[in-house]
Amino acid sequence: MGRIPPPPITKEHGSWAVLFVPMVVTGSVVGRLTFDFIFLALSALGVFMSYVPVHVLLRHYTGTPSDEVKLEQAKFWAVTYLFIGVAFILPLLAKGYYLLLAIGALGAISFFANFFLTQVFSKTIASDCVAVAGLTLGAPGSYYILTGSIDRTAVLLFIFNFLFFGCSVFYVHMKIRASASKRPEMTWSDRLSLGKMNLLYHIAVISIIGALAALQFTSLVALVAFFPMLIHGVYGTLKLSGKVRFKKLGFLLLGQSILFGILLSYSTWK
Repeated sequence: MGRIPPPPITKEHGSWAVLFVPMVVTGSVVGRLTFDFIFLALSALGVFMSYVPVHVLLRHYTGTPSDEVKLEQAKFWAVTYLFIGVAFILPLLAKGYYLLLAIGALGAISFFANFFLTQVFSKTIASDCVAVAGLTLGAPGSYYILTGSIDRTAVLLFIFNFLFFGCSVFYVHMKIRASASKRPEMTWSDRLSLGKMNLLYHIAVISIIGALAALQFTSLVALVAFFPMLIHGVYGTLKLSGKVRFKKLGFLLLGQSILFGILLSYSTWK
């Protein structure tokens, strides 16, 4: 009997937060958790875990061959993970949650768009934002499972989570560019040149949330959930240098994701 190959795990550790924070926040906002919610979370986990092996297979069959061992590993775990994803979603479809098919289709579009962008342009802000859009669909998906409908709150949960995790995308790419510059010290001009997209995005996020509040789609208190990331984004730009500790940065962004989830749950909707 053949040995089971070790499971491939994504090296993008922040993506776990992008997957689960929107779902947990939604459960907190609605105020309850159910077995259906757990089934959805397990299905989402299975599909999420298939990301790495499916990407290996797609690259292999589109012109970037993998060695036989890696290819067999990818085949085994792609089938296993996708089986888990399908197995846990079928009971929900049997209960009549058919809109999950539409949400799943959007997630699939995000997945293949991310693959295409990374193949053509390598890893960019655009490809990461497309991936974030797919992962944060867990918010409206969870809301639908817990309430039986997709309404304004479901859409707002998606928008808030997408905008927040987009902040991390712009911030990390700024840090990557700074690290690549190899400059231990930078002038104000250097920092603004490398960080202008990050600053503009954070300004755009605050403007969008402010506009939603002004139009009474949400409370102005929603801004509170974005303040820690806003402060960090601006401070990080002003103190930018070529010395970047990415492991420390990853833990910091994870902590901010958790804080965002708590603030969004208990400030915006109560």
